[in-house]
Amino acid sequence: MKNLFIQRLMFSALLIVLGIIQITLDTSVGFNFVYFIVLGGIIFAYSTISYIKNRKNKSLEKELAKDYDERDTLIDGKVARFSLHILICEIIILMFLTNFVVITTNTVFVVVFVSLIISEFGARKYYSHVL
Repeated sequence: MKNLFIQRLMFSALLIVLGIIQITLDTSVGFNFVYFIVLGGIIFAYSTISYIKNRKNKSLEKELAKDYDERDTLIDGKVARFSLHILICEIIILMFLTNFVVITTNTVFVVVFVSLIISEFGARKYYSHVL
């Protein structure tokens, strides 16, 4: 598993700095930029706690990572192929439906994204359970 501590830390610092800059420079009434500071603080706390907690299990993760590299590659390939087949079928169905019904682009994108998320989650769970 990839260590995302530095990326999360940088993102939380970016949110906090952006929130402070927007609060000091923005005089209009509207969106409250305190939410950026709160969200940055939450992400910072989460990343720090998870880093400290996972630092203890690094040796175990290194041993397990060697065993599952080939299996993860196989699962990712099968999931990608399954998702591609689902996407092709959806495109063909939507192309057929647009001849009879007017469908907005946003609706099509939502349908495609949701179905791909569900199919990827289901396929990954199925393949990791079977293999």
